[in-house]
Amino acid sequence: DWSSSSDWDSSGGSIDFIGDLIFLILFVIIAIVVSSNKHKKSSNLINNFSIDHSDEISDEEIKKIIPDFNREKFLKERFNDYVMIQNAWMNFDYDTLRSVLTDELYNQYAMQLDTLKVKNQKNVMSDFEYRGAKITEVNCENNRITIKMEMTVSFYDYIEQNGNVVRGNPNVKVTQYYEISFVCSMNQLDNCPNCGAKLEGNASNKCEYCGSIVSGLSNKWVMSKKESKRQR
Repeated sequence: DWSSSSDWDSSGGSIDFIGDLIFLILFVIIAIVVSSNKHKKSSNLINNFSIDHSDEISDEEIKKIIPDFNREKFLKERFNDYVMIQNAWMNFDYDTLRSVLTDELYNQYAMQLDTLKVKNQKNVMSDFEYRGAKITEVNCENNRITIKMEMTVSFYDYIEQNGNVVRGNPNVKVTQYYEISFVCSMNQLDNCPNCGAKLEGNASNKCEYCGSIVSGLSNKWVMSKKESKRQR
């Protein structure tokens, strides 16, 4: 009888071992699936912040309005404008904001800054990293050119009050995906700046006498809109 009992115990031990093995295999499978899902979510999140250039407007289309357009130069300058605006915002520099924003956008910013002042708060931003940009629209109306673009930027962003952080994390960068519009006025030119010839009725952006490209574009771009579409 004891021998029989011993056999039964041995058999039970084998069953327990197989059960543990099955449990371990299932645990490993579940862990792999969870890890894979997390990786997919992370990849999707990263892809959501990447710049899809499939709908980007071509240089040829832009040069119909701005003949001497240089995409790389334009995007670099607009990112620099963005950083200047963010720094002016952080430092309550109303004068700089007034010079680089349209009146409508400046008024919005001024009201928000006034609210921060009342609360004795400051929006601290630093270490801006350009992640990419594309131009999605360009048009000219009433002697004013508007260029709409999308830009992704990473930076530190948090709120301080009396020297203490009350919102955000000063040690973790956020990534913002923006839709931004910049506008620039067209100067009405009567004479070619190269040869001085009359430009009456010139709609081709080219001087009929010397062949120079005449854009009449002032080099002063100001931000007219900035909207955050996504944040990570």
